[in-house]
Amino acid sequence: MTQEESHLFQVTGWNQSYRMAAYGKGIFLFDTEGKRYLDGIGGTHTITIGHGVSEVADAMAEQARKVSFVHKAQFNNEPQERLATIVAEMAPEGMNHVCFVTGGSTANEMALQMAQYYHMERGNKTKHKIIGRWHSYHGRTIATLSISGNLFVRRTGPLSHLDFPHIQAPHCYQCPYSLSHPTCKLACATELARTIEQEGPDTIAAFIAEPIIGGAGSGIVPPAGYYEKIREICDEYDILLISEEVITGFGRTGKNFGIEHWDVTPDIITATKALSSGYAPIGAVIVREQLHDTFVNGKRQGIPTFVTYSGHPVSCAAAIAVQEYIAKHDLIKRCAVMGDYLKKELQKLAEREPLIGDVRGKGLLVGIEFVADRESHQPYPRRMKLTEQIIGTALNNGLIIRGRFGTGTQVDGDHILISPPFIITKEECDELVATLEVTIKQVRHSLNLR
Repeated sequence: MTQEESHLFQVTGWNQSYRMAAYGKGIFLFDTEGKRYLDGIGGTHTITIGHGVSEVADAMAEQARKVSFVHKAQFNNEPQERLATIVAEMAPEGMNHVCFVTGGSTANEMALQMAQYYHMERGNKTKHKIIGRWHSYHGRTIATLSISGNLFVRRTGPLSHLDFPHIQAPHCYQCPYSLSHPTCKLACATELARTIEQEGPDTIAAFIAEPIIGGAGSGIVPPAGYYEKIREICDEYDILLISEEVITGFGRTGKNFGIEHWDVTPDIITATKALSSGYAPIGAVIVREQLHDTFVNGKRQGIPTFVTYSGHPVSCAAAIAVQEYIAKHDLIKRCAVMGDYLKKELQKLAEREPLIGDVRGKGLLVGIEFVADRESHQPYPRRMKLTEQIIGTALNNGLIIRGRFGTGTQVDGDHILISPPFIITKEECDELVATLEVTIKQVRHSLNLR
């Protein structure tokens, strides 16, 4: 349907026609014309258990028949309490308290406010800035856009940004320092200490980072020791470490939370997409015991870090059913197993396909970076819009993928992120890789590349 035919205000793609989704089955979507699409991004890193799971639909309907909504200011609700217990049991040790929000942007917004309130409660009213990283994305509010480091969203977003500093991403394949690990001595991590000193330690409240950089970096995995060094620096300067797990939380990387791939406990975790597998909007903000105790024992009678639909009973019921389904079918372990298989198959594709320079990621979060020269890692210029060409061609071929551009310090560079539902099979992985190979060849030939 085109914009001219619709009363819906599509906020992007004004000059394009949209396919109409009719229904989903497992990891596949079907449009109203009957065409089948393999969802290689799980509805943008959201769908874990697939479409049409009756247990989830039944749980939502049952809760809706009991009570559809109560406001947090007057009532608690039973699904919210049950879900909080489930999340706390999944979280790293010492992170025993959780509040619920509506999605990734609100989760990160609430985490930023919590960090500022935490320091205020302890008498440090000037600690208000949040340090982010280039090559990151954290949401669409003014604050979360301000800490995001993705060049596309910063250049196309609102003109007004908060004055939050950024450091370089731990992108070893395109190291911004032209160094190599381990002789680099984790320069990308020690930059945090330098930035804190330059900004003034008394102005910094927190550092926020995706354990594995998702959509904006397509599966960038930091080197060994990176987060341990980050934790050390945060402790030294009395700033909070926020692990932004909107994509990596609740199993996608083969562990409950992405940060668990390192020997580190953050102060706050934000996690949303996989919590309900897209069946209902919900997100979680999980806090360490010391933060909870500071708030509870502080001067304030609560902190205003919630929105109207926080802890929505039907959304919580959906999330409970999803997490029970994941546990019943051991799908987090399956993420690790199938993720290894998919990554190996994509690495085999890289041996056959000269456009692919790097295959990276953990679990069912796998990124591919395209380069013009494998030896130098030289990217293609942005004017070619290679990412967009590959994504569009893939969609025509029945494969849904997503990608971004830029390699940390520049806008040149193209990469895609693959994050299918946890239930994907080996045969479906093979189909995904085969369709992607055909797609890349078509684009390479159409652009007269090598």
